[in-house]
Amino acid sequence: MFNKSVLCAAVAALSLGAGNTFAEITPEEVNRLQADLTPVGAERAGNADGTIPKWSGGLTGAFSGWPNKDNHRPNPHADDKVKFTITAANMDQYADKLPEAAKAMFKAYPDTFKMNVYPTRRTAAYPQSFYDAIARDAVTAKLTRGGDAVEGVWGAIPFPIPENGHEVIWNHLLRYTGVYRVASVGENLVYTNGSSLAYDFKLDIHHTFHDPSVSEKDRKDGVLWKYSSTMSKPARDAGEGILAMDNINFADNPRKAWIYDPGERRVRRAPNMGFDTPDRALNVFDDYELYSGSPERYDFKLIGKQEMYIPYNNNEVNSPRHDSSTALTPGFINADLLRYELHRVWVVEATIKEGQRHVYAKRRFYVDEDTWNVMVTDKYDGNGNLWRVGFSYPVVAAEMPLTGGGSYIHVDLKKNGYYLAFTSLGKGRKGTDFSQTPPKASYYTAGALRRRGR
Repeated sequence: MFNKSVLCAAVAALSLGAGNTFAEITPEEVNRLQADLTPVGAERAGNADGTIPKWSGGLTGAFSGWPNKDNHRPNPHADDKVKFTITAANMDQYADKLPEAAKAMFKAYPDTFKMNVYPTRRTAAYPQSFYDAIARDAVTAKLTRGGDAVEGVWGAIPFPIPENGHEVIWNHLLRYTGVYRVASVGENLVYTNGSSLAYDFKLDIHHTFHDPSVSEKDRKDGVLWKYSSTMSKPARDAGEGILAMDNINFADNPRKAWIYDPGERRVRRAPNMGFDTPDRALNVFDDYELYSGSPERYDFKLIGKQEMYIPYNNNEVNSPRHDSSTALTPGFINADLLRYELHRVWVVEATIKEGQRHVYAKRRFYVDEDTWNVMVTDKYDGNGNLWRVGFSYPVVAAEMPLTGGGSYIHVDLKKNGYYLAFTSLGKGRKGTDFSQTPPKASYYTAGALRRRGR
């Protein structure tokens, strides 16, 4: 078994190396992060026709009225007017700047899906310590284990000047979404026939990789994040809990996960909580935040950078002050709650590796250059048909500052329904709080998970 594993790793590395370069960047290239590139590696300048402005540092400083009881963050650009609206009738005029996901939505829901396009606002900003870590580690960060692990980096996106698809995906996996975030959020499944399901839960995520006070053990072990959630609604699921941990070396340290069943009052290991194991009815586990977990089952090809209309500055759809009954309309979220802008994205195409399996034979990711969030994704079945699509709505938390977390949606074009996750929409829910102090390591244990579920 050991020899077989070594052989497989070697073959994977050779295969990956044939189409990708793993060269580390030079100190001279790092200097670009203070010149023509932003500290995270985006193009600092705007585009040629002025529809994308230059980056001028992003939004920093708390919004007026922050903090508040329900963690509502206002629209930072509430005075902006819609420039134009893309619909099924005029989508061909904008086709070169539309992700395949949007085109599919126009065809599937021509009467309800639309994109209100606003002026582009490059609001993304992050703590100076994050910028410093990127510049520090850019010359040492490298992919290892055939792209299934990274080394030489801590507390930073590893590849601000990416050279291949694996590097872009690792930037997404290691992007900054705060040190610790808590929220009382939910999930909603909505079908075009009018049926729906709703779940409420409290989540806690400690991003140990970005915590300057992380324990020496977690750092040595390469722990990326620790996730815990406890369900409160519906009543039949109340108390159900999940605990999961990811690592920056998936090859040697795959995801660890546990589930607490309040009916049995027992915690069980959940080794299948990853990849294409079904989560809710319309998504799988690695659909979390449009993509998460080990990249081992795919080859990632970097298509290049393109200008695309993508969701952006969507604090409204993360606000608990909107009524979910009017926001969660059949087919898709109420279009008037959503904001789209023109931004540059890295486009990465993932195809299943030979000898691997996944329900998505091919995926395409549209990764925002300013945040490294996957903002849109196309997901294809084994017959090459576009099956599911996803859109992300990160929170603009200027008080930290950061742009990350927030809700995301997956639409199943075959089942005619969508799954909205980590949503703050609806009475009783609360927006994400990034400012609290992380709990002790003992909080993220099977015993603590069981106690929270009582």
